[in-house]
Amino acid sequence: MSKDFQAERYTVDANMADTITWLLQHQDCFESFHYDAVSKQLLVEHANGQDIIREGDFLNASYGILITAHNFAK
Repeated sequence: MSKDFQAERYTVDANMADTITWLLQHQDCFESFHYDAVSKQLLVEHANGQDIIREGDFLNASYGILITAHNFAK
């Protein structure tokens, strides 16, 4: 299955490189991101603060700002 990195919504999976690729396609909705390879943690800073992005999270760029929702059902 091919991923649409231009889509306004994205579900984070185990492939963090794909998540970073999606973020790079939506640079207008966040200020910066930092990836720590040792801890394998992706931190994104945006208008509403900052979030640690984890597998299963939902990302939305449709409002011009990054909106994240954590999937607590995992």
